[in-house]
Amino acid sequence: MGAWTLRTHKILVADDSPIEAERIRDSLQALGSAEITLVDDGAAAIRASKSTRFDLVLCDYEMPSLNGLQVVRLLRSTWSRLELPILMLTVRDDVQTKVLSLRQGANDYVTKPVEPEELLARVQAQLDLKSAVEENIRARMQMLETRKLETIGRLAASIAHELNTPAQFSADNVVFLQKVFAGSSELLESTRDAIAKLPPGQAWADDFLAFWKQRHLDYLLLEAPKALDEALKGVMRMARTARDLKEFAGVTDKSWGLSDLNRALENTVAVSQSLWSSVAQVSFHLDPALPQLACDIVALKQAFFNILITAVEEAQKAGKAPRATLQIEIHSAKVANGLEVRIVARGPGVSKELPALLTRLRTSSEVSGSAANGLGIAHSIILHQHKGLFRCESGPDQSTTFIVELPEGQASPGGTVHYAH
Repeated sequence: MGAWTLRTHKILVADDSPIEAERIRDSLQALGSAEITLVDDGAAAIRASKSTRFDLVLCDYEMPSLNGLQVVRLLRSTWSRLELPILMLTVRDDVQTKVLSLRQGANDYVTKPVEPEELLARVQAQLDLKSAVEENIRARMQMLETRKLETIGRLAASIAHELNTPAQFSADNVVFLQKVFAGSSELLESTRDAIAKLPPGQAWADDFLAFWKQRHLDYLLLEAPKALDEALKGVMRMARTARDLKEFAGVTDKSWGLSDLNRALENTVAVSQSLWSSVAQVSFHLDPALPQLACDIVALKQAFFNILITAVEEAQKAGKAPRATLQIEIHSAKVANGLEVRIVARGPGVSKELPALLTRLRTSSEVSGSAANGLGIAHSIILHQHKGLFRCESGPDQSTTFIVELPEGQASPGGTVHYAH
């Protein structure tokens, strides 16, 4: 399986000397994965920073409109040194200028005319530091997300247990009442029929039949079994929901291992049904011969849950679809290097912006909103935890397809998974 392409670093160079700016651009081309923007004054640097999230800024000390120190102060009012590294470019080599630049918020400085090797070394050091910080933040966020999932899982399992116990004895009681009522109604109806055949003039018989009519016992005997059947169906549905919820929550300390991906998809749909049943219809197209997958099945169900709900919520936001017109197909299949899941949402109002949103999520942390949060969680679980691929495509038939590819791995006794290459 492939991997996501390396991130392209966005670098802003603010220098009022066109010759020096081009020399810097040429030197930075050696980075190989840099998108370089040139501006010639401080005000333009601030404007560019508002419209684009840069990974690094190289700022000349002396520029028209706003000088380097003013640019640094303005940028530092929004981004910290770790969020946006700034290298000051200066022809001055005195200690006071360097100290002032650092105190105002610059991360480092480079004297002009720049030496390409020194410039590259300092730029690479700042980019590496920024990447390390971002990776550390991602790891911490993943740890927090894992802990949150564990907490939710324990809570869901507890709720499921509390629901399942009363559901079981309620179902037993309803079944008992059905049997009692069946026998009682048979006795009552046979008694009524026998009394109706007696000769007229017997007061107690007339009172019995009048009471029967007054109390609408014919109607009650007809409708009561239906009510008991509906009650039993409701209790059984509650019990089934409790089982689905408990299965969805999983056992957090034993969740990594060989799991049935098809069952995980069915369980996710069952648990989330109340969130989509009024606007969508879900159908399964699952490969019955799908092999088991070494994975954290609890986390993967959370990823599938977020993908499904994001697709539904985005269609609802469009407000174009009548009730239950969104068609969602869930496919599973064995592919060359692992297992593939496709979640296809088709119908009026299906968002065409989700593929672009997922692309931005892979290259930027400046994406917000419920759809970004949902897809971001799914992306982290699939890509970082399971070394898989997650992409999204729009089709010409009012459809959006989420594609998840998961590599097959062998779970070792210690819980480590070795992925096939």
